[in-house]
Amino acid sequence: MLPFAEIPTPNIDRLAREGVLFTDAYVTAPICVASRMGLLSGQYQQRFGIYDNIYGQERVRLFLGQTLLPALFQRAGYRTALVGKWHLNGNKRMQYETGSPLQRGFDEFVAIRGGDSSFWKGTPVFRGEKQFPAPEYLTDYWGSEACAFIDRNRSQPFFLYLAFNAVHSPMHALEADRDRFPNVADENRRTYDGMLLAMDRSIGRVLKRLDQHAIADNTIVLFLNDNGGGGSTTRYALHSRNFANNKPLRGHKFDILEGGVRVPMILRWPGQVPAAKVYRKLVSSMDVYPTLVRAADLPMPEDQQVDGVDLVPFINGQHDGNPHEWLCWQNRSWLPRKKGGFVVPTEKVHNSAIRKGNWKLVRLNEKIDSADRPPAWQVYDLRTDIGEQKDVAAEQAGIVKDLEAHFEAWRASMHPTVE
Repeated sequence: MLPFAEIPTPNIDRLAREGVLFTDAYVTAPICVASRMGLLSGQYQQRFGIYDNIYGQERVRLFLGQTLLPALFQRAGYRTALVGKWHLNGNKRMQYETGSPLQRGFDEFVAIRGGDSSFWKGTPVFRGEKQFPAPEYLTDYWGSEACAFIDRNRSQPFFLYLAFNAVHSPMHALEADRDRFPNVADENRRTYDGMLLAMDRSIGRVLKRLDQHAIADNTIVLFLNDNGGGGSTTRYALHSRNFANNKPLRGHKFDILEGGVRVPMILRWPGQVPAAKVYRKLVSSMDVYPTLVRAADLPMPEDQQVDGVDLVPFINGQHDGNPHEWLCWQNRSWLPRKKGGFVVPTEKVHNSAIRKGNWKLVRLNEKIDSADRPPAWQVYDLRTDIGEQKDVAAEQAGIVKDLEAHFEAWRASMHPTVE
């Protein structure tokens, strides 16, 4: 999909050839849970007080009132399924604080509950409330389950949320897949490459199944990351590293820099959106919700704010403007320190950003509940500095003032952080 990629991804590349590739697509958060909440609700998850990954019932009481995307399809008679990673329940050892997938719009699911899991055959997974050992390498198994779901439902409308946990840590790749990269000297990177290769293989199986059942022309396929790659940084615990290479973007998962929130996104809908189109305007994972709902001619929920927009009229030129004039981010993080060889979180901070046009305003490590003066805003011109290397705030005082006003108005309209 990218000309500098070292990993062959023929099936993801096929989606790009047959659909629309978005160059400036963003998620609502640089971390798993918050990002998935934004995706499935069509909103900034800050509207219900979520600024980081969540653990505990009180943290999600506002989220429980949201109508998620699969629920709309379920009400309309679609068969709905989750295959892969749920991770809206805290972690794999906790009960469903956010409700089981069966309570949030899915008719069926086979999944891991938490955010990370072994990938090896025998890994515990859930089908409903029944736990059992995965019969094959997990990424391959998600592909098998997705294909089986398509087989069972090929003659009726369906909604499939295929949420791969690759390429999340722990780093587990089949030896045959690692062997495809003999020229990659770094062992960690070779494992990463093998894991991504396996995900692309499963995507290819799904696309082939749609072709075999002659339903590809009547099926929307959307590919999207939930956050940027984890990189190899030692700022965070080992389980958060996946040795991704986000270059030329700066930053990784957890960062509101481009490497944390700017992601690959592709939409294929034969006959309805152009093939091999590159779309360069600002889009968001929040747009998936209204885009799919409108495509299916379903009603949007009347009692729920939706921040996303239907992308199809913009892609097809029916709307000449921008899907979003600006996008905002704010996530809660922690200033880390090393203790006994481990990196541990200490002081809570907010990281904030807004992008408007090609300008991006960034504030890092603003201490929460502190009287300290907040750090200065940084400004980057993404047109010439996609790597966010040159802060031009000193020369762009007007841009700082304009974007800060937009950001503060947005922040005032969100719900405070829920503890």
